[in-house]
Amino acid sequence: MKHLIVGLVLLFGTAVAACASGHPYTELEIPVPELTGTHARALGMGGAHIAVAEDASALTWNPAGLANIRRIEISASLGRGDRSVETVWHGTSADWGEVGNQLGGLHFLYPFPAYRGSLVLGIGVDRLQDYALHYKRSGVDPDVSFFGGGPGLLTDTHERDGKLSGYSAAIAWDAGPRLSFGGTLTYLRGSMYDEQTFFTEDVYAQDASYVSFEDYYLLDAKISGFTATAGFLYKASPRVRFGGVLGAPRYLSFDRYELYRTRDRFENGTEEITYEEIPIYDDEEITFPYWIGFGVSVAAPGAIVAADIRHTDWREIKDEIGSRRVLLRPYYRDGTSFSIGAEGILPFAPLRVRAGYRYDPAPFNLTYIPFDGEDVIDVGRDPAEIDIAIDRERQFLSFGAGYLFDRVLAIDVAYQMGRLERVSKDPSRAPYREERSSDELILSVGYRF
Repeated sequence: MKHLIVGLVLLFGTAVAACASGHPYTELEIPVPELTGTHARALGMGGAHIAVAEDASALTWNPAGLANIRRIEISASLGRGDRSVETVWHGTSADWGEVGNQLGGLHFLYPFPAYRGSLVLGIGVDRLQDYALHYKRSGVDPDVSFFGGGPGLLTDTHERDGKLSGYSAAIAWDAGPRLSFGGTLTYLRGSMYDEQTFFTEDVYAQDASYVSFEDYYLLDAKISGFTATAGFLYKASPRVRFGGVLGAPRYLSFDRYELYRTRDRFENGTEEITYEEIPIYDDEEITFPYWIGFGVSVAAPGAIVAADIRHTDWREIKDEIGSRRVLLRPYYRDGTSFSIGAEGILPFAPLRVRAGYRYDPAPFNLTYIPFDGEDVIDVGRDPAEIDIAIDRERQFLSFGAGYLFDRVLAIDVAYQMGRLERVSKDPSRAPYREERSSDELILSVGYRF
């Protein structure tokens, strides 16, 4: 029997590194925490909110901003996401996508009566990360070793669903007339269901015995963990604010079930199926590195402009299985993102309009593209050696609007669109191009007592 063997399988945003059989299309990438949040005002300003947050968004952007709350507040948000992946490989294009609606978050803020300054507590639950990824890529490889060196049709299908939610408790207080501090502790809980199928078909009858090979991988996991943030907000003047946030490492552990199946079909009409339950490691943990961010906002009559910068050394991602540590550093890179946004009140209506831009480089250095029928272990090629370039870094444009009814009911809406393009530059392999796009719509509603 002919099987594809891969040395490392690293799947899903929170946790999988299993040394087991797999196929050449298995992704090494671990999706990292996203910056979008679940609040329409922040999203509409491109995420430039470290020095602006003064509502429930402060729970995730800068907890020190909660100190500006003066009235009890409850809020909720709804989101709709449209994500797609388009690929071109061996001259064949394919696209795959999914659209979904979800509850973004629920929040409650309570300012305690204070003789001087402010003391505010907040609790909330937010959908921090969506793991959904659906794509299909295929192409005719002119030289597939499985069929004696002739052409064959290769198809990779990946369907992944899941989410990570954060249950947060935060506190903020005024340390002085201009300086506020805050902190948030977040318990993380989520799930992941991931299926990948790699199918190789002898469409040109090159092999006298085999018709097709199929490798199937399934992952079903439960995720738990915790993280924390601390921040400050300094009001340099009535119009100028500075903010800073330190995000603690995000610790994640998981309980998972994995299944690997191969199916060989033969010319005589028979087939052979092999199942393998991959060993489960109960004590596997993935740790995302800490991050640091700074922001500034400048206000004018009826308008505000803000900018943020964030830095994370993604090379410090750690994956530990018992006493064994999986080396991830070669696959990630240092990352610095920045955001700029603006908000203004229309002169003819009490409507706030917003716009923003965010530059957020993808931290993953590579894309684990097909090996064109090669046996990875026999060839001895490390996936880190694949020459992948980013044609267009991940960038986002956003727009939004908000209206305050009777000074108690705030309704905000925001729309964001983002793109990423990456391509193989290895002249010895078939050209490969991938474009990922995402469009998000968020509606937030808040009521102040």
